[in-house]
Amino acid sequence: MAQSKTDRIFHALRQRIESGELAEGTKLMSLRQASERFGASKNVIVTVYDKLVAHGLARSRRGSGFYVTRLAPSIAEPTNLREASDTVSLLHVQLDRPYTVLAGDGRPPESWMMTTMPAITLPAGEGGYGSPHGLLALRECIAAAQVAAGITTTPAQIVTTFGANHALDLVIRRFTRPGDTVLVDDPGYYPLFSKLKLAEVNFVGIPRTPKGPDPQSLEAAAQKHRARLFFTQSLAQNPTGCSIDLPSAHAILKVADRYEMLVIDDDPFIDLPGVRGTRLAALDQFRRVIQIGSYSKILSPSLRSGFLIAEPEIAASIAELKMILAVNSSSHTERLIAEVIRSRRFEKVRTSLRRRLDREREDGVERLERLGFRPFAPPDGGLYGYVYLPEGLDDMEVSHMAAQKGILLAPGSLFRVTGRSDRPSMRVNWSRVQDSRFYSFLRTLG
Repeated sequence: MAQSKTDRIFHALRQRIESGELAEGTKLMSLRQASERFGASKNVIVTVYDKLVAHGLARSRRGSGFYVTRLAPSIAEPTNLREASDTVSLLHVQLDRPYTVLAGDGRPPESWMMTTMPAITLPAGEGGYGSPHGLLALRECIAAAQVAAGITTTPAQIVTTFGANHALDLVIRRFTRPGDTVLVDDPGYYPLFSKLKLAEVNFVGIPRTPKGPDPQSLEAAAQKHRARLFFTQSLAQNPTGCSIDLPSAHAILKVADRYEMLVIDDDPFIDLPGVRGTRLAALDQFRRVIQIGSYSKILSPSLRSGFLIAEPEIAASIAELKMILAVNSSSHTERLIAEVIRSRRFEKVRTSLRRRLDREREDGVERLERLGFRPFAPPDGGLYGYVYLPEGLDDMEVSHMAAQKGILLAPGSLFRVTGRSDRPSMRVNWSRVQDSRFYSFLRTLG
């Protein structure tokens, strides 16, 4: 993602300090010299130097200036933490919201989401921490939704979490150790890559096609790396918007059986109607599939509530790990969501969201194609699409150019395992591409 001038100068100086080019005790340029050298205001340089001090890379001497110092070993930032942080720059700007046009954002507009939640009073006995599996009332609602979709599920197979990302954290903590190798979609969910880096787990990309992960590549990688886990998304994948078709789903599960591999299906649109494709759990019935779901894309990301479904023994072990790490999730939030589902408000919200998304997606695809921007494949529903940029462009540089105009783009490189796209591309959010400034900018690329 495009960096601010402050960040660019900070990282340039940080690299020189950490490489030894600027040795300990070296005096940094004066504010005036640095301002001229980097073409920035003195206020920007002050911010950069303060940031170096905060990171233990410099110290200030009153009346003398700033000098290079070194981090004490006990507080040095671990390499895996630094690498993980560097890959979530897009997430940073989505949270900080410094842009006016949010074509690359990961969520629907707040105005599309549920703006009024029912007031609730917790029943007697629900004021404590509750079961580590989560609130039974919500787990019953989740189980009923799976049964309605033809997937046999009981509340004992469900663990509620603080959102889908928390569920991914629990799976990684439960099933991996530093040095292990897992398999992931490529392009795929970039925050997952950061989590794996933080856990010091190696990950190998499985090419994502318009019909899902390539089964032959999956088998070759499973055999070569003896991977225990494969992270994927069945429906309306982030970033491509494409789902797994039935033949690919069968092939993926056969590979999982042959190599005794668990498949982690992280589906943020599990409750969105009208998404085409085949859910792996519909074929597997949770023998080897662990399903992750979320309410962030349907109700509100502020609720921070999601869930995990697995076979009972795995669910029990995940619940125990959740208890050790966080005691429990919020029964108050889970009661609120359960009430929304039971009152049928949830049905109205998700049906309305589908209608709006279908309309905006159709219009967005048409407008992009008129400008010559071809999608990776026709999206199967959901929030996202993956769009190719003109050949010869660098999608990171395009993102930087857009940022200068207040437009947030999501460059395809961020979603690739290698950090680079073989073709310049971007992820678009169909609920965010109505602004004419977005299309005006794209015309300048043609």
